[in-house]
Amino acid sequence: MAQNNKKSFAKWLEILQQESWQLELLISGFAIFLLASAYDPLVQLNYDLRLLTMGGSYYGALFLPLQIAVGTWYVLIINLILHVLLRGLWISTIGLRYVSDEIDFDSLNFSPKFDQFLRRKIVSFDNYIERLESLCSIVFGFTFLIIFILISIGFYVMGIILISLAINAVQDYYSSGWLGLLIPILLIYIIGGVIYFFDFMTLGWFKRNKSIGKIYYPIYRFYNFVTLSFIYRPIYYNLIDNRYGKKVVLFLIPYLFIFALFTSMRVEPHGYLPGRRTMQSINNNFYDDTWDRSEFLGEASIGSRYVKNAYIELFLPYFGRSDDEVIAKICPELTPAKKGVFIFRTDFKERLEMDGDEALACHAKRFEIFVNDSLINDPKYRFYQHPERKNIGLLTVLDVDYLDRGEYEIKINALQKKRQDGKDTIVMQHNKTIPFWKE
Repeated sequence: MAQNNKKSFAKWLEILQQESWQLELLISGFAIFLLASAYDPLVQLNYDLRLLTMGGSYYGALFLPLQIAVGTWYVLIINLILHVLLRGLWISTIGLRYVSDEIDFDSLNFSPKFDQFLRRKIVSFDNYIERLESLCSIVFGFTFLIIFILISIGFYVMGIILISLAINAVQDYYSSGWLGLLIPILLIYIIGGVIYFFDFMTLGWFKRNKSIGKIYYPIYRFYNFVTLSFIYRPIYYNLIDNRYGKKVVLFLIPYLFIFALFTSMRVEPHGYLPGRRTMQSINNNFYDDTWDRSEFLGEASIGSRYVKNAYIELFLPYFGRSDDEVIAKICPELTPAKKGVFIFRTDFKERLEMDGDEALACHAKRFEIFVNDSLINDPKYRFYQHPERKNIGLLTVLDVDYLDRGEYEIKINALQKKRQDGKDTIVMQHNKTIPFWKE
């Protein structure tokens, strides 16, 4: 009974295998549609994570899953489009075969040199269709293999990040004796990962060596678990058990190299455009009404470059990762609330107890505002959450009714941490200049 079930299942798999091209096209088309619509949410997620990252060093680890997601998006969209094109070519060859069957070289009447070459390279049209079918299926499977490899690399790098964070925590809060344990663990973890990747790319060189294989076995089992490679292991070994599949896996390194080169390539056709031109340029991101919503802003901005009602709204963002150190230096009497990730808002009581006027006055000490070279005395600040940029900071409204029609500049100085003579000091530095036009 069990054997009959096994034969029935094998027969069902063979039928499904023959008809798999329909499923491949269906999945590819549906996935391409979803990927195209997922681009904008992915850009928005990138912005939100940038905002979180500015709020604390531990949030930097969130960028790794984002980069994996971006890499997966690119791999899927490129490979699935390639797969659809190849499947379209394959379907067209089947239709063409129905019309003209095999290639009749005698009727083409080519010269002997071309006739011999083409007969040698094109054995039969059926063979061409079969190879094209194999290529389509391998491209489809190879796409998802790459995705899982990217995820595995992400888990491996996440291990490096976690150990590095543990080393930083030990340096800050515990004795240096722990460093003697954690640093060797980090080095062993990195070296072991490199060995595991080398074995993967050489199609199991360490596994084939009997003496080294015994030593490598526990390393393989550990990283097999850490990288979750056991999920795609059957696909990998099914590819490398034949010559054609081995070529596909070995193509992985140049594929990733070409992919990285393609995504990082930039074209610059302007020969006389200086690299340092900030002071001579005007940037749309200086102004809320011309800001590119997908680009993250970490600096001050005003509502528009043209002032029509004699008032300018100036927004000064606040980022906990860098600004908290400055505030702690200039206002040591101000007790900060906890920051981090909270499931239940345990920091809520501390924030209620913090005096709002005292906190606002402390934030205001960080800035000096000039219109051209005239210092604005005692500007009125308020806490403000920007509705589009989403970050929190200070808002002040400048009255420029006294100015004549023309071009002016808002100059912003800010207290910033600076390393001087081996010590961290707080100095007032020029932060930004925003031009505007009074109408």
